[in-house]
Amino acid sequence: MSTQFRLPRPAVASHLKKSRGVIAAALMAALILVPTASSGEYTDPSGDSGTAGDITSVTVAGDKASGQLLFRITGTNIASSETTPLILDIDSDANPLTGDITFNGMDYEFDVDNTSYGFFHWNGSDWVATPDLSVQVSGGTTQILISVNRSELGNTSTFNFFSIAFNAADRAFDLAPDKGAFNYSFDTNGPQILSVDVKKTPAAGPKAGKRFVIVPTGLKLPPDGQVTVPTILPTSYSCTAKLGTKKLATGTRVCSIAIPKKKSKGKKLTVLLTVNYQGATKIVPLTFKVK
Repeated sequence: MSTQFRLPRPAVASHLKKSRGVIAAALMAALILVPTASSGEYTDPSGDSGTAGDITSVTVAGDKASGQLLFRITGTNIASSETTPLILDIDSDANPLTGDITFNGMDYEFDVDNTSYGFFHWNGSDWVATPDLSVQVSGGTTQILISVNRSELGNTSTFNFFSIAFNAADRAFDLAPDKGAFNYSFDTNGPQILSVDVKKTPAAGPKAGKRFVIVPTGLKLPPDGQVTVPTILPTSYSCTAKLGTKKLATGTRVCSIAIPKKKSKGKKLTVLLTVNYQGATKIVPLTFKVK
């Protein structure tokens, strides 16, 4: 992501202290609509913010039918004053080469302080205030809730985003994540996992009477603006396996398959590899011929 940093735009007149009860009630309704058990879960290290607020986690829940999104940003001393705001930037097309390309391709931004919020859109040359009919914002210095409908985010289905806790006095800030951006898809209620790289042992494929091991070595997500793409490993993984129609044991929380010695050669081994990352799950079908 670009190292350039700009001051947040002046907040609009949407005062949280005066309307907190109404907003909180609306957000509670959103929480019922979008269960938190079905959400993208993103973390950021604590203690890396200097004099700025410290973001430690973000969860995103979306209801595909209604298009409503709920961001829950947690940490310490976030959005604590007008000079220490919390910022949420959204790249609505998950393309860092469109939108504000000096700021990782972001298209929309929320600026939240202790009394008000602003909602802005990149118009191609500048950041301007944008309609916020579906927007609800509430919270305090340990948690900020932002609810918005995707109809006011360019009808996005998959997007990148990051959050910033900022201290204007000395320009200290905490980025979440530290590099690049998080990704969210309505289809997965978490990041969009495009593909999964795997390592096979033995590399030539399964052999009769031997154990066959499959390990995911990298996940591919939509581009987030990083020049050097880091290796992304799943949070956890597992698999199921069948030799023809016979189910085989695969081990616990791993993918280690015992291939029978007898009557296995030439048969098709079907493996369903399940990877989990930041609340999203992807099932990858793999087929092999036993040698």
